[in-house]
Amino acid sequence: MNIGKETEQIEFKKSTGELKEGVISIASMLNKHGSCELYFGVKNDGEAIGQQIGNDTLREISQAIANFIKPQVIPSISFELVGTNNIIKVSASGGERPYSAYGKYYLRSADEDREISPSLLREMMFSGNSALVSIESHNQNLTFTQLRLLYAEKGLTLHDETFKDNLNLL
Repeated sequence: MNIGKETEQIEFKKSTGELKEGVISIASMLNKHGSCELYFGVKNDGEAIGQQIGNDTLREISQAIANFIKPQVIPSISFELVGTNNIIKVSASGGERPYSAYGKYYLRSADEDREISPSLLREMMFSGNSALVSIESHNQNLTFTQLRLLYAEKGLTLHDETFKDNLNLL
């Protein structure tokens, strides 16, 4: 049975053997649209082929998403019966972009996940959705402590020696 096509918000994986790629797709789709669906047990053409579901399968998916997507995303994970095949559906949404997967940032283009360029990443981080833009400064003797705290909250790291120059802050 065919369940449709991959899109910018829908991704198919044959099995949880492609879990890492699935996690990357989730981050990619969240960065582009803020919501996504990922199916395990479905071929790229939409044919449901089924997925073995063990006692820990859903937990393993949940833990991979929690451990490797930053900032953290709490997805909805369920199994569905399509014809005679069990498949796993993962739905996620979030508005704290940019999201990283395994320490890298991706953006969805058609049905592909593309690594984000540094300039686009900078634009995403400092767009109107960024909490950094809305921090009011009452003191003009600014330090970088607030910036470091904001980055830490989002699961990002700053290289102490170069971040001021790299982010064009000096």
